[in-house]
Amino acid sequence: MNLNSSNAAFMPSAVCSLIKLHSDDQYFIGSSMDGSIKLFDLRLLHRGHIQSYDGHRNSHSHLQLGVNPSETFLLSGGEDSFVRIWSIKTSELIYEENVSNCSFSTVCWPVYGDYFYGNDQFLMHGENLYDSNWSWGVWLGSREGLFYMRGASSTSAN
Repeated sequence: MNLNSSNAAFMPSAVCSLIKLHSDDQYFIGSSMDGSIKLFDLRLLHRGHIQSYDGHRNSHSHLQLGVNPSETFLLSGGEDSFVRIWSIKTSELIYEENVSNCSFSTVCWPVYGDYFYGNDQFLMHGENLYDSNWSWGVWLGSREGLFYMRGASSTSAN
């Protein structure tokens, strides 16, 4: 393998997370330790990022990004303990809330129709986390434990 700088995307500081979009394999999202989150098009790498997602807070932590299965939402947990969700398409910040006293370093957005759904290990207190009253849900991990966050609207994240 030969690394070529003409096929490289540059971030303002050390890269924390990279996500390839499966709906169009020409696109990927990267985050860096300065809080930057950028969307890149492989065909246009020489021009830099094509879109930014503002509001993420990070200065030194390895914080993972998450993308929902339909690739409409981008989620991050910041060092400020806020969870933020953006529209991937428009980069609009559509959800921002302090949900914990810790920062979430790991994100897992279960896939509909995948083995995650209907598996008893994901039921809490006898409650079905994936019933029709909820349209999205995501697992968040921190040093304090695993948390499940869910929303009730299919058109927005809050």
